[in-house]
Amino acid sequence: MRLKKIILYIFLAICIFSVCLFVVPSGSRIDPGLKNSQKQLKDYMKSHHINGVMLVSGKDGQPNVIKNNETSNKNDLVNADQLFPTASLQKIITGTAIYQLQQKGQLNWNTPLSKYYPQVSGSQDITIRELMNHTSGLINNARPSEPLKNQEEQIAYMLKYMQNDHLHTWDYQDVDYELLAAIISKESHLSYNDYIQKNFAKPLKLRQIKDYSEVNQNEIPQPMSSNVDWHKVVVTTSSDFGAGNLFISPNDYWKFVYNSVLKDPKMINEYAQQAKHQEVAYFGGVYFEDDVIRAEGSIPGYNACFVANYKTKEMIMLFSNNINYLTLKKASDYLLHHYMGLF
Repeated sequence: MRLKKIILYIFLAICIFSVCLFVVPSGSRIDPGLKNSQKQLKDYMKSHHINGVMLVSGKDGQPNVIKNNETSNKNDLVNADQLFPTASLQKIITGTAIYQLQQKGQLNWNTPLSKYYPQVSGSQDITIRELMNHTSGLINNARPSEPLKNQEEQIAYMLKYMQNDHLHTWDYQDVDYELLAAIISKESHLSYNDYIQKNFAKPLKLRQIKDYSEVNQNEIPQPMSSNVDWHKVVVTTSSDFGAGNLFISPNDYWKFVYNSVLKDPKMINEYAQQAKHQEVAYFGGVYFEDDVIRAEGSIPGYNACFVANYKTKEMIMLFSNNINYLTLKKASDYLLHHYMGLF
């Protein structure tokens, strides 16, 4: 009998030890709202040599700013109240504007592109929904040699170099959101930028949001990459109409996402339902994973991302001017797993 008990105890001890091997240590989950979480995030930026800022949920929806400097050059420092290229983080702004028009009955997810641009090949078979979830089949990877001057030139350039592979499978293309921006302008009878100012900037009191054409080089942190100059930045942003033509401060981008996205459960739940049925769970400018939305934005010299739980409204953002897209993606995954707790 004693031998059986000894064997049982040994067996239980082995089981407990085995379980401990696979349990995620409590320290690997960065608990939102705790003071030591800011130190953990700061340590992550420092250990990965990320020059930039993180914004993390604080009291009453306001962000706490975590900063890490990898340079002593003040022109290279990223500040939360300074303009920063939105890149693809702008897509959720364009997607939210489309949702507003949908709510007003001016368009719906099944509205064909041919209503606005019948000259586009296959436009009668492309819907607003497919533009919102990148399954339109449209492709445009062209870049101009000089910056495009205004909306008219942006749309003309987009239409000139657009192609259609007619596949209607997932393909992440800026041209989808360039077309959505053009549709916003047509439906509102305003320029895209005027629509953004009227419907988002003024109501939310966004003080630092500008079109690329209004931005001076000294208004933004300089890229720390030696092969990126101002000309390259302007050429890129000028040709990303609706998908990266805006510059916005991290604090103002936080205001937009928190107030226009996270505080609109009707919109975000509609997006989640639309994303659920897609090859890739994406809709309106963001990816969906459980109750979390995420997005990354990248242009030469600048990278940014955010992850947010749209049920709890916990959110974290990163803006950097010295990392590449691969490092950004690793950081985004780290925030998803360790801050949001998704594994």
